[in-house]
Amino acid sequence: MFLLLSGDGEGMVEASTTKVSSKGQVVIPANVRKAASLKKGEKILAIAIDDMVVLKKIIDKSFEETMKPVWIKVRQMGLSEEDINVLIDKARAKNSS
Repeated sequence: MFLLLSGDGEGMVEASTTKVSSKGQVVIPANVRKAASLKKGEKILAIAIDDMVVLKKIIDKSFEETMKPVWIKVRQMGLSEEDINVLIDKARAKNSS
């Protein structure tokens, strides 16, 4: 598990590694489900950005309305694609030890 707090203390990123099954299924780790307040049966949107996959809980909104808080939070936290890749690498390293 890796936890990142933004400089202003608002928002956090919870990251863990998981695997894709032979059927393409992915288990969202418990710490990530808890941080995102995901409940059984809720729908999520899966977005591929190059080699990155972003999951966003769907709350009866349009795609644009659903994505707006994602991009706002990423900008507020000052996270770049490189920052996200570093988070992934750190989570992988921690889970492979």
